[in-house]
Amino acid sequence: MRVLAAEDEYVAAEVGRDEATLRRLVDDRFLFNTSRGTTTGKEELIQEVMKMNMVGQTIRERSVLVEGGVALVFGTAELRFASAGQPESTATLRYTATYVNRQGQWRLLALQMQQRASQ
Repeated sequence: MRVLAAEDEYVAAEVGRDEATLRRLVDDRFLFNTSRGTTTGKEELIQEVMKMNMVGQTIRERSVLVEGGVALVFGTAELRFASAGQPESTATLRYTATYVNRQGQWRLLALQMQQRASQ
């Protein structure tokens, strides 16, 4: 499914801090509902990604709903971070990503993430 290919490309760009790819994949109208209860846009997202010390990301439990030119992706992301002199840390998040198809290209329109409940 092409929307999942776009999401995989986004994840790779996030881990690799590939600003040009992030700018291409994130829609100009993008909104991010953070787990802190704030909302930010495209520029804030890209600037935060560029500052992250993420060393890997694994997506699990992913499902997709497509309705016309809009797709919702539901999944779990395991984000791994590393800083010099510190042990690697992991954050496991549940997310909902909204993609819009503009001129044949799936673009990330909205994202909401929250800590995944312990099982």
